[in-house]
Amino acid sequence: MDRIDEPRLKEVSIGSWDGMSHDEISMEYPDALSEADAFDWFFRSPDGERFEAVKVRVSAWLGEAITPSAAISHGLTGRIVRGVYLGLSNREMLELPISQDALYVLSNKGIRLL
Repeated sequence: MDRIDEPRLKEVSIGSWDGMSHDEISMEYPDALSEADAFDWFFRSPDGERFEAVKVRVSAWLGEAITPSAAISHGLTGRIVRGVYLGLSNREMLELPISQDALYVLSNKGIRLL
């Protein structure tokens, strides 16, 4: 099986916040995280990716994916892949669980965790 690096499955870019803690972000960008929660703060970076842009790239990949396939992505991107596949709302996508050692199978019967 050939390995293909797929940029549409890369992790969400949080721009200049990359590597910063919540405390550091709050100090440098005082109001950026106000009203943010554990699920949506990633998309509040002034120079990071926006949720809709991530959905577009993930949707494009899903539309072209050859089955069967194995795809590896980071947690937040994996949430969005599963959410787009299931047709969930943006909020429902962000609230999907992230397991660090999980394998999800997407099929016409839905999604199951192995």
